Amino acid sequence: MTIYKAIWEYISLSQYLKPSAPASEVVRGGLSSVSRLLRPNTRLVHSANGKLCAAPPYLLNRAAPVPDLEQMVIALEGALQDWCFAKDTKKSVKVIVGPPGSNVEQAVATLGSRNGWPRLGAPTPAKIIAGGNAWLENINGDELAPLVIPQLGKCFLRHQDGLALISRLLDRLESTRRRCLIACDSWAWAYLVKALHIDAMLPMPLTLAPIDGTRLQFWLPTLARTNGGHFVFRDTSNGQPIFLVDSNYEDLIRRNAKPGQMEAFGEWVGAGNLVKQLAAYSRGLPMVAWNIWRECLQVTPDAKKTIERKMTRVDDWYTVWVKPWSQLPLPSVPQSAGTTESIILHTLLLHGGATAELLEMLLPFSHNQVRHTLNQLMDVDLVEVKAGNQWRVTLLGYPAVRQFMENEGYLVDAF
Repeated sequence: MTIYKAIWEYISLSQYLKPSAPASEVVRGGLSSVSRLLRPNTRLVHSANGKLCAAPPYLLNRAAPVPDLEQMVIALEGALQDWCFAKDTKKSVKVIVGPPGSNVEQAVATLGSRNGWPRLGAPTPAKIIAGGNAWLENINGDELAPLVIPQLGKCFLRHQDGLALISRLLDRLESTRRRCLIACDSWAWAYLVKALHIDAMLPMPLTLAPIDGTRLQFWLPTLARTNGGHFVFRDTSNGQPIFLVDSNYEDLIRRNAKPGQMEAFGEWVGAGNLVKQLAAYSRGLPMVAWNIWRECLQVTPDAKKTIERKMTRVDDWYTVWVKPWSQLPLPSVPQSAGTTESIILHTLLLHGGATAELLEMLLPFSHNQVRHTLNQLMDVDLVEVKAGNQWRVTLLGYPAVRQFMENEGYLVDAF
């Protein structure tokens, strides 16, 4: 019997199940049965009842550092092992689909680069509209190494001339039998399934398994150990540790945090109510959960001053306070949001982000309408502008935006 399993694994898209939220009686009762294993500390409860501050950047980067892609790349390499050595030309294409916050496209690009596989980047919008003849010439059947297309979702536009290139790409892959590893954003995949029935022409995609409460219960403290930090995360409402303090559990967390060590979790470990809520609300998407987790973290005012004064280290077993789920100020779609807002948000999701100029080209809105709406959505933390003037739905606001899309009857992804 396997006691521990890998935190990161790839499964068939048809197997993906979003983590469920805790039952109502568990929510009312606070933590689930795992709370019996936690050690209460009434003195700390008293100290947490005072004023708390948002954790400063230095502490956030120690207690919840940016996750490394390495674990996802290792898991992807294992999932593709049979395909890499397969001789069956009918299985020449492999597709990996991932929603926002899954880092699937980045993992595919990293794996391809690590193996020296040729990479075919996305064409510009102008080349997509023109048909992309020169771009398609990069696909031939003479090369032995797989061709990597890490952003299939950037190879089409929701435009009257925006799908021809994808159709020609599929024909080209069929005729050349070129081995090809394709990554695609889940929203783009949903659109291509609807518009082109791409799922009938390509094999069932793989996707990253959802990071549920049990996985989060191991992954979040593992992150906190990455830079040698020692933290106790405590619930501000009762002072109890969020994570287990069993010695075997701590040993596993320490092993997980070592470079090159495959991260694992124990299915026998129950997850607390907050962790279950976090997994369910983030829809099992690791980077969405990570962004929300950072919003949960607080420190006492005196501790913040101490950290800012030292700026070099944090004390061993430093206490970080975690807001109750009910007190998290998560972004929401304003009730005043109408057709303009919903169409712009949906277009950003379908295209994995877009410039304001591209939105103006694709949508029946004026320059001023697009700019005004984007800035309004940015004011409520639903969108942000990244490098290259690319506007995207924020990961913190993604769950609210996706729910809004579904409620409004828009095409949504399978996640």
